[in-house]
Amino acid sequence: MEIDLLKKEECINRPYVKLNSKNIVSDLLKALDENIPKFKAIDGILGITLNGGLSRAYADHLSEIDIVIYLNKNYYEEWQKGNSPIPLGIVKLNGYLYDIKVVAWESEKERSWDSVALWDLSYSKILFDPKGQILELMKDKLSNTPKALDAEGLMFSAWWYYKLAGDIWINRGDPLQGHFILSKAIASLIEALFIANNEYIPHEKWLIHMSRTLNWKPKHWEEKLSKAMSTGDFSIQSLIERQGAIERIWKDIDLYIINKECPEFKLSIMQKYFYDLLKFLVKKEVVTLQEWKTKAGLDMLNGDPFYSIVTVDSEKITLDKEKFLSMSQEDMYYWQYEVLESIRDQKG
Repeated sequence: MEIDLLKKEECINRPYVKLNSKNIVSDLLKALDENIPKFKAIDGILGITLNGGLSRAYADHLSEIDIVIYLNKNYYEEWQKGNSPIPLGIVKLNGYLYDIKVVAWESEKERSWDSVALWDLSYSKILFDPKGQILELMKDKLSNTPKALDAEGLMFSAWWYYKLAGDIWINRGDPLQGHFILSKAIASLIEALFIANNEYIPHEKWLIHMSRTLNWKPKHWEEKLSKAMSTGDFSIQSLIERQGAIERIWKDIDLYIINKECPEFKLSIMQKYFYDLLKFLVKKEVVTLQEWKTKAGLDMLNGDPFYSIVTVDSEKITLDKEKFLSMSQEDMYYWQYEVLESIRDQKG
């Protein structure tokens, strides 16, 4: 059949499924092989892809055969009126469970795909593509792989949950709420780990499992992650210990990204976007609105470290050098002040 599943040697460079349970992928692919000619014969079908677990070379008795059917716009609209020639969604065909999704090729080409959708697409296998349209779509959508610096926002999110919110609930003495919020930090942190590896973020169902086969992860990943996940006896002390375990992972990932992408940078990766913007502004002193918009939205100027040291009029943004040089740690939130201070130190 036309399926070229991920071979073991190909998995070395990509996260993959690594389970000891019985893998029945060959049985499900055989069942799919029997139905593919029927699907191909249906009018309006431009292409078919294999997605889900089977495309990642794994299936067990709980798996479905996930396929996506691409239609042209007119046929798609007709199918949506209840006139599809085959059952859609979760269905049984010849005794096997399928999850059949239909999409309009034109809409899929135009829409913006999130990281989870791109992750699934990056493993998907083309089953039918007579005009090469599906291959064209895949090449287009997967042309920009994640860059490690893209993890900046996720690292900030993880920090907000484990440190800022974590400190709040440690201080307020509510370990149950505290552990809930620390769990949010872990999700953002593992997502950042995938981006740090230039990988798309998996569906949360696979997030921890596939993190184990990333090219890079903190040393003793399983042990560190277990401690970060442990709620202990739900005491305040357990909350403090768990916060520390999460922070150690956060620092590991932060250091890895910095060493990989910007080894001269002295702050955390979550500060780099603000640092780069402020450095740009300080260097020029006066920036036109259009120049600024090529780098950030004007709404960024409503918050520190910018708000306290700039003036904005209808044409330009002007740095107040006196305020820039005189700002103290008491005037600004600490991590924003660190950004300002780092640039001020460089200027001597």
